[in-house]
This record gives sequence, C-alpha cells and structure tokens, in this order.
Amino acid sequence: MERLPQMIEELRDRMHAHAKDLEFEKAAELRDQVRQLEKRFLAES
Repeated sequence: MERLPQMIEELRDRMHAHAKDLEFEKAAELRDQVRQLEKRFLAES
C-alpha cells in the first residue's frame, strides 16, 4: 500500500496535536493506530 507511510505521518501529526492540547486519551488511540499501521507496513515490505 503506497499511501501507508503518508497515513502514518498524518496520524502522528494528529497524535502530537492532541497531546499538545492535553487530550491524552485521543493521542493514545492515535498512537495505537500508528503502531498497527507500522506493523502492517513492515509486514508488506
């Protein structure tokens, strides 16, 4: 999936924005999504 790295970067940006706004629960959800996508990306490469 070619767009996967871009999706991961977008989620990371959103995660950092939530953390900056002290929305740690939302940031943690995004962190978990990033981890899942990274595993998927590594499995496909």
